[in-house]
Amino acid sequence: MFWYVMQSRLNMTLQPWESMGRDERAALKRAEEAERAFRASKGYEPDTLWYRLKKKFRK
Repeated sequence: MFWYVMQSRLNMTLQPWESMGRDERAALKRAEEAERAFRASKGYEPDTLWYRLKKKFRK
């Protein structure tokens, strides 16, 4: 239990870009693009802020 509390505090103090190198950021970007392409190929709805807002206000 103590470890999870400490880990969450460490995660709050570090900014995401501080702990990642250039290669890690590039890999993360490629993974996001691959996930977006996979979701599009399966016909899933886009998972973007603007799409979610538009969908929410249509109801």
